[in-house]
Amino acid sequence: MFDEINNKLINNIVNTNKNKSSHWKKYLSDNADYLNPFGHLGFGAYSKKNIKNYIHNLLTRAIFGNNVFKTNTYYAYKSVFDKINRFVDIDTIRHIFTFEKLKEHVNPKSICIIGDGKINGVLGAHLTFPNAKIYSVNLSEILINDNMILEKIDIDLKKSISLITDLNFSVEDKMLTLIPSNLKKILLNKNIELFINIASFQEMVPDEVNEYFEIIKHNKSKLYCCNRQYKKLPDGEELYFEKYPFSNSKKIFWEDCPWHQKFYSLRPPFIHNYDGNIKHCLVHFL
Repeated sequence: MFDEINNKLINNIVNTNKNKSSHWKKYLSDNADYLNPFGHLGFGAYSKKNIKNYIHNLLTRAIFGNNVFKTNTYYAYKSVFDKINRFVDIDTIRHIFTFEKLKEHVNPKSICIIGDGKINGVLGAHLTFPNAKIYSVNLSEILINDNMILEKIDIDLKKSISLITDLNFSVEDKMLTLIPSNLKKILLNKNIELFINIASFQEMVPDEVNEYFEIIKHNKSKLYCCNRQYKKLPDGEELYFEKYPFSNSKKIFWEDCPWHQKFYSLRPPFIHNYDGNIKHCLVHFL
């Protein structure tokens, strides 16, 4: 099943190329090794466990404190990662904070992750809302990479997957539906209750962002959006958080994102600020 899905996605790369901003043309060039689950190609990290993990844990705690490591969401991720020798790194920690926050406000029966990476979003959605149907829409290469990681892990979600191959495709009653970005319009009017976008609207051209917002509005859904307040892409495209088309939505929360402000390196000064403020919000389109 996984090989069949990946082969179809490989053949679809030429179609999702049209959805790539200059950011993705840079990171997913013709020689990008998207078939390597451990590769870092601008859509998150897959960190293996090793002897240096204790240093990473110390630096993570220096930024975020200890409480996140005591949450049910942390233990849920860790129980899955331990079986494949994967380390709960800073990318995953940020998703843990996100889902801890979201479950205070929502309990959706259907969720769409826009622009996941290393299955952090899909996995978190399933672990936090195990009865929810999940959709994941992304560029073909990233869906392939996510699918290869999903094959490694031991969860029920991997036993119930479908891939959308055209706009006439009948959306099956599966737990997880993968959708290449060129076919995103199949998500119109599907009564999806929650859309999640973490640090990927900021990597799209504005027209692409607007298309996703139209889909969200047609579903009359809630949207969790966490992105750079301002970002300029390699070819000069500019993205502004406040200029996303949030009209006709009700704010549930809207603030600077506390867990997306700092990161660490293994060299002094160790802890750094991101290049620009990152905001997050939960809104409901009426």
